[in-house]
Amino acid sequence: MTTSYRLFAAILIPMLLIPMAGFGYAHWTDRATKQIKAHYRCTDARIKTYKLLSPWNDELIDRWPSDDELEAMHGTTTIRFSTHIFPGWYVWVGFIIQNQGAYPGWVHEPDYEVTDPNDIWSWFIHDEYFYGPWPRNDVPEGLYEYVFVQSASQQDKGKPLPPNAVDPPPEGDVPAPIYLEAYGSQGGEHSVDSMIMWIFLQLDPSYPSEDPFGIEISISINVEMAPL
Repeated sequence: MTTSYRLFAAILIPMLLIPMAGFGYAHWTDRATKQIKAHYRCTDARIKTYKLLSPWNDELIDRWPSDDELEAMHGTTTIRFSTHIFPGWYVWVGFIIQNQGAYPGWVHEPDYEVTDPNDIWSWFIHDEYFYGPWPRNDVPEGLYEYVFVQSASQQDKGKPLPPNAVDPPPEGDVPAPIYLEAYGSQGGEHSVDSMIMWIFLQLDPSYPSEDPFGIEISISINVEMAPL
């Protein structure tokens, strides 16, 4: 091969490789983008607000996130609280849940995690009550805003009624899971994307200990993406 042919090949080969490299890069980035989009194609149901109500001074319950933190986070999927408990201790936990995502979802019973000395979770009673769904601006105030739990001195010793004597839905009437539509509006109407959940948690009165002890409990909402 003459010097001129060698020089021509040295110039031509890099010129051919540049478009191929560009095609390969474009193909890779396109595939990566599609993978990322598929990864985020899910519901985004969150706890928009929550409350803890106990006749043993719920103000002594250390909770996360705070109201300010929750607002800054635009909602959360998990709350945590810590306090001292004893046999018969109980708390009502209220959630307003909203689907903020682009896809609908089914809300199931929540997941629980506890600091678990001596398998204490097996001694807990937990009942979940589902209400809804509604458009985000039509959540009934009476089911959430104005509920209360009487002080311990006013309570009967048996299992209390739901907060403010709100009856739970009859079994089979509003079964879990609750279907939440994707977030959005159409024709001036908000989608049906919100619900209320009340949870009753109680340490079994027959738990074999009389001394109060510390515990931390985490509750996470459990949402399954619904088919479109």
